[in-house]
Amino acid sequence: MPDYSSFGLKDKIAVVTGASQGIGRAIAIGLAEAGAHLVLAKYPGPRMDEIQEVQREIEALGRQALIVITDVNKVEDCQALIDQTVAKFGRVDIVVNNASWTGTGDAVDVTEEEYDKTFDATVKSVFFVSQAAGKAMLKQGGGGRIINIGSNFGEIAFKKRAVYAAAKAAVHHMAKALSLEWAHEGVLVNTVAPCITETESRKNILERPGYREWATQEMIPRGRWNQPSDLVGAVLFLSSDFADMIVGHTLMVDGGWTIH
Repeated sequence: MPDYSSFGLKDKIAVVTGASQGIGRAIAIGLAEAGAHLVLAKYPGPRMDEIQEVQREIEALGRQALIVITDVNKVEDCQALIDQTVAKFGRVDIVVNNASWTGTGDAVDVTEEEYDKTFDATVKSVFFVSQAAGKAMLKQGGGGRIINIGSNFGEIAFKKRAVYAAAKAAVHHMAKALSLEWAHEGVLVNTVAPCITETESRKNILERPGYREWATQEMIPRGRWNQPSDLVGAVLFLSSDFADMIVGHTLMVDGGWTIH
């Protein structure tokens, strides 16, 4: 297990959306390994076993973990997530906006339903969770960290991802706009932007013939794509006092994809 104790997050209260698998799961467990207590936001519906397993792993580390059923597409759920966090722990120190959704296809084929689903899950959710968290952080005397999970496609164009790329670009810029309002009170909003990350939901894409060679030899100078664990250090850093002068920034964790 990596030693994350030097990040100074012991007994911090952290909220992670989309925490049941992939990037969100890795970040939630990483925050717990760094000493934080966790609030795990889970979309309503099946697969509760996954988030409960994350909860058990966190509790096995000696940290507390609260599961809050949250539809991040609903403003009232976003507010309730933060309200329940404060009711349980008395404050909120860190929020990681990880939940998202995307479809794949030509721009000419995108439906209104797909467009709305992407922007609701990826932009609307980030804003209203951040709004609720920002109010709580300012009320408790200022100080807090909000970290959005963006994408390298929020910085560069990519075929068959027009709506997703636009949504992630909005998330990146939102961090700047919110920081401009809140940074003077110590509430800092930043973004971590990964490239292709090997998660369960991406396996069907990553296993296409020739995809690995194209991605790792042509697009990513580092020579490999992300594992979920590659995002943990960036989030812990931005959550810590070491990043106290990093404001409205997008930290690329993309193996060099965007330096082309």
